[in-house]
Amino acid sequence: MEYKIFGCKTNKYFTDRWAESPILDGKEGVFISSCVVTDKAKSKWVRFAKQKLKTLQSWEKLYLSGCGSLKEGEIDTDFYDIYPELVTFRHKIELLPEDPGDSHHSSSLLEGERIKKDNIPPRLLLGEGAGGWGANLKSRLQKATVLWTGLHTKKFIVVQTGCDNFCTFCLTVQARGRHKSRTSEDIITEINTFVASGGKEVVLTGTNLGAWWAGSSEDIADSRFPELLEEILAKTSIERLRVSSLGVEFVDQRLMGLFRKSRISAYIHLSIQSGSDSILRAMNRHYDRAKLLQVLSGLQSLKREDGVHINIGADLIVWFPGETETDFDDTFGLIQTYGITQLHAFPFSPHKEHYSVPAGKFPHQIDESTKTDRLNRLLCEWDTAKDQFLRENDKKHFHVLVEGKWVGWTENYIECTPSNFTPETGSIFEKRTIVRWKFTYIK
Repeated sequence: MEYKIFGCKTNKYFTDRWAESPILDGKEGVFISSCVVTDKAKSKWVRFAKQKLKTLQSWEKLYLSGCGSLKEGEIDTDFYDIYPELVTFRHKIELLPEDPGDSHHSSSLLEGERIKKDNIPPRLLLGEGAGGWGANLKSRLQKATVLWTGLHTKKFIVVQTGCDNFCTFCLTVQARGRHKSRTSEDIITEINTFVASGGKEVVLTGTNLGAWWAGSSEDIADSRFPELLEEILAKTSIERLRVSSLGVEFVDQRLMGLFRKSRISAYIHLSIQSGSDSILRAMNRHYDRAKLLQVLSGLQSLKREDGVHINIGADLIVWFPGETETDFDDTFGLIQTYGITQLHAFPFSPHKEHYSVPAGKFPHQIDESTKTDRLNRLLCEWDTAKDQFLRENDKKHFHVLVEGKWVGWTENYIECTPSNFTPETGSIFEKRTIVRWKFTYIK
């Protein structure tokens, strides 16, 4: 089976679960984890799928998972209406749910049926029910250990999925459905199994990660995500714990304080989207500029117990409808002022193909020349911020987690190569080890 992943860390995690699952044992063809974050992202996997479908042998199939095959967390029974360019290949396509624990909902059973949705309870736990995440977890992880051993230094672990926020630019709530959380017991078991196989780093991820264990992702005060981090530190020996993209609204003093600890990676990636109050309101985000600046200022001044300078990353959306030059400047200024050195800058996608989002119908869509100018300015400022961060870390010593031949990452997410790091006397560069090396700034 060939595996191809498009999109986010959540897709990477569930693809690993499909690869570990016996469900696809003996099957031949190609597995695609699809993404719908923008029209460009959709066109990439559709184009790849069509190319593969034309070359499949009669006994092979294309197995499709990820957001492209889903609606409200279930197989989309209108899939071929939404993707008419794939309808001629439907005999070669098997639509799959996101999680193999829900594989009884495959398209072969849903063909011609309409799923009847029951009322969703306030908190729906991932893994509940037969075949779910919690079913036979230890036995499934034992098989996974065989696959992990010698292959992976780090592992992505989804702790929640779905979202209830209905941001006006986002398709996630349409595809993955409502916010759901895994139990801490399942998460701890998975981490300890990975550690036993030799794993060094775990990256916690999810659709709206900071909402873990809240009844709804809109119930910000009910989040128990800091509690989860504390429990992982107490009940596992994972050497490095990294947190994936966090909503700004969930970063409070308790959570920020945990980033002082040396076992938590000195890198935080924030789902910022915009620095403008008016644009944040139009996006239906759950924080304002004042909260954003409070969080960024707190992180910038954070003093860690290991003395490492924390690295800040961000998701930003540029060209949102109605974005004025002043709105753009509010976002632009965040990069240099707060040292944002890891940037995912997404162009706003109106989703004209296959799906729609509310903001796609907003007035004052941005023209192409303005888009190009703003993107170039944003990338130039980002390059300046990265350069400044690396200069500040020149000649400092770091613990490098080696992930491949001559490739690794420091605790604050600086990439390590033979050209910019010097090993201390006696240290070796061997995969799956953490070594102490000195960084040298190179322009």
